[in-house]
Amino acid sequence: MTTSARARRVRRTYIAMSALDWFADMTLTVTSVLLLRERGLGSSAIFATIAAVWLLEALFEIPTGIAADVFGRRPAILVSLALRAVGYSALFFSDAVEIAVAGTLVAAAGSTFLSGALEAWAVDELSALDPSALDGLFTRSRIGENVGLVLGTLTGAFLGTKSLALPQFAAGAASCAGIVVVTLFVKETTRTTIAKMAFTRRVWTTSREILGATSRLVRTERILVGLVITSALLWTLRGIPGVQWSAHFESLATNNLLVLGLMRCASSLAEIPLLMLLDRVRERHGTWRKNIIVLATAIGGALLFVSSRAQSPLLSIIAYVGFTVSTGLCMPSIRAAMNERIGAAHRATALSCAAFFGNTFTGIGLLLVGAHVAKLEDVSVTWPIAGVGFVLVGLVAASLATKRSAAPAALEAAAE
Repeated sequence: MTTSARARRVRRTYIAMSALDWFADMTLTVTSVLLLRERGLGSSAIFATIAAVWLLEALFEIPTGIAADVFGRRPAILVSLALRAVGYSALFFSDAVEIAVAGTLVAAAGSTFLSGALEAWAVDELSALDPSALDGLFTRSRIGENVGLVLGTLTGAFLGTKSLALPQFAAGAASCAGIVVVTLFVKETTRTTIAKMAFTRRVWTTSREILGATSRLVRTERILVGLVITSALLWTLRGIPGVQWSAHFESLATNNLLVLGLMRCASSLAEIPLLMLLDRVRERHGTWRKNIIVLATAIGGALLFVSSRAQSPLLSIIAYVGFTVSTGLCMPSIRAAMNERIGAAHRATALSCAAFFGNTFTGIGLLLVGAHVAKLEDVSVTWPIAGVGFVLVGLVAASLATKRSAAPAALEAAAE
């Protein structure tokens, strides 16, 4: 197989897995909060449960990232999909509120095995074949994510009209399908096997080396640290509306789950052509990162503010859709900038560290919001604050994303 053919296979596999990953998650986007409420959880309990998801993911991120670097990205991805299949499906097979919470947390723990491993696999494989392709990889994978989001959201909304628990079964089935795809198409050709030694010693030695390399990278790459923190803050400011939107718009949509599903899909459908346009702009004018991040976060923050204040339900929905589009447009550029500053030997661990901060910030943010919001559908205070913060953090992220990265040789030296 030629180098270009191998690169195409890596891109297509990564895009397909990104789409399937988002399909599984998004089958629950309309119904998950409503299902927890149906199972008897109040507003504060729902906020606490979702905050626990983010914090549990933060707790597991770094250990699972190390596992992916030590044992391989492919095994980590398979473990993730297996745990998510069990966690998602648990809410379908049992009506108990304890099972609902436990299943949600098991699926959350499973997602941490995938978060750094899949991205690290794709970046390593593609970097060896086409080092200049990262911006394009993440832009196109975002298109794949949106395809999965649209199909998953519509599927979940339709199934939710029959039973709020039925989308949980669909998400579990999608995770099982992912196991098949990974088994057939995810091959690790760039990683070298670690030295043959006693199992315990091998794990301990390699883990210590990876943690040491990651620690040195954090101490020396201040721009990377800044990108990690700003990315975490952006996800936190995106996560607050993400919890409230279905409850807030439920009454505006006359309690029609399909309307909510179509609303969520509208952002992804609008995002796809915009991402394709940005990909063409990037090819002509370079990465264009700063302009993309500044425009996306400024417009997104303003639209979230408008959505919280609009008297017209239609205007409020349109503005919220625009806000969700903005997140999808700015994050690929930030992810590419982060990956440029990470060496291959410890990429999964470093990406898991980034996810750790994102999950921790979001979990704490949701706990704080949940403690001060009496009604889940009340967005009069939370959304304006989140909108202003989105703009300010976006300006910082744009500045950091355009800073010159270390040379590849220097990155690899940090792992030694």
